[in-house]
Amino acid sequence: MKVIASAPHFFVSDIHTSVRFYVDVLGFDEPDLWGDPPAFAMPRKDGFVVMLNQADTMPPSPNGPRNCWDAYFWVDRELDGFSRRLLEAGADIAYGPEVQPAYGMKELAVRDPDGYMLVFAEDIDPQS
Repeated sequence: MKVIASAPHFFVSDIHTSVRFYVDVLGFDEPDLWGDPPAFAMPRKDGFVVMLNQADTMPPSPNGPRNCWDAYFWVDRELDGFSRRLLEAGADIAYGPEVQPAYGMKELAVRDPDGYMLVFAEDIDPQS
């Protein structure tokens, strides 16, 4: 057996608001919506998926205290440009971009509309 993919699965308070954030702010591809009424979507970026599921009876539950990550995305370049784009879009930037010398990454953390902490990170020494 070989694991070939993984996807975070988030319960969200409003599927339409969340889809618009992932598409319009983060630049994910426009997903199909499933259900009647729509309750599930899988926005995709560069082959990676985030599953969004409308929470009917339970509120969204981001992972723990402030600055605790819910999803971590490795990127190959352009983190600073992505950061500028997020700021222009009015995204809730939690921190960054900032260098994490302990593990050699530059990180940018943003909160989605339900408070999930999404971290985008690039290797500060891509030759290693």
